[in-house]
Amino acid sequence: MKSLLVLVISLLATAAAQKLFFAKCPSQAVVPNLDVKKYLGLWYENRKYKTIFQLGGRCTTATYTDAGNGIIGVRNDQKITVIPVSVVGQAKFADPTKTEAKLTVSFTSATPFANDTSSVTASNYWVLDTDYDNYAIVWSCQAAIIANIQFLWVLTRQRSPPEAIITKVLGVITDRGLDTSKLDVSKQDLCF
Repeated sequence: MKSLLVLVISLLATAAAQKLFFAKCPSQAVVPNLDVKKYLGLWYENRKYKTIFQLGGRCTTATYTDAGNGIIGVRNDQKITVIPVSVVGQAKFADPTKTEAKLTVSFTSATPFANDTSSVTASNYWVLDTDYDNYAIVWSCQAAIIANIQFLWVLTRQRSPPEAIITKVLGVITDRGLDTSKLDVSKQDLCF
C-alpha cells in the first residue's frame, strides 16, 4: 500500500510538471526546408511548457553546432540556483532524405548532482516556425495511452527580445491551435 501511494504521488508530481493533453498528438506542419546553417548558434529560451527536467532552471540556452555528417551538435545549459547544468546531445533529420524540420534529438542523461551519463534518451524535435534571426518555435509531442505530453519552447536570439517578436510568436502559436496560456516565461535575469 505504501509503495502504491508513493507511485501515485510520483505520477501526480510528474503530471503537474508536464503539459498533459487528453487527446492524440495534434498534427503540426513544420518548416519545409530547414536551413541548418542559419539555425546553428546560440538561442535563449524565452518561454516553454513546464518540463520536469527543467524545474528550478533559469538562464536556459541552447547552442547548436555543425558536428559533420548531417549531425547537429546540441548543448543545453541552465542554472539551477547557482549551479550550472549542461546536457549534451545530437540532432539529425528524422528522414535523412528530407530537409523538413522534423528532427530526432538524443541526449546523454545526466543530473546536476551526478555524472551518470549511462543512458541515452531520444525524442522528436520539430521546428514549427523560425525566421532564423529572431525566433524559433520548437514543439514535441509524446503519445501515451489516452493522452499526450507536449513540449513547446520559444527560442530567441536575444536574451530579452523586443516585445514585437514575442507578440508575433504568440500569434503563430495561437494560429496553430496550441495553448499559449500554458507557456511559462523563462527566467533570463541574473545570468552572470
